[in-house]
Amino acid sequence: MVDVRNTLAAVLAIGIGLGAVVAPAAVVRLQFVLYGADTGRHGEYGEDRTVGDRARWVVRIIGVAVLGVGVYLGAQPLL
Repeated sequence: MVDVRNTLAAVLAIGIGLGAVVAPAAVVRLQFVLYGADTGRHGEYGEDRTVGDRARWVVRIIGVAVLGVGVYLGAQPLL
């Protein structure tokens, strides 16, 4: 029988994983861990900081891992 908790965990993991793979720059900008709370604004009117390619690839790799976990959790009732 499919547990509601496992289904919600699978849907959440797949959604977060897809978001990280599709829009890694947005995920990086949302994180205070990478830049800190007080260093996110620069310039006269708070211009956006550019996100490096390395940070995007790290987020994509983590997104693929989370997506894999979500697919695994979703496939558990079928295995």
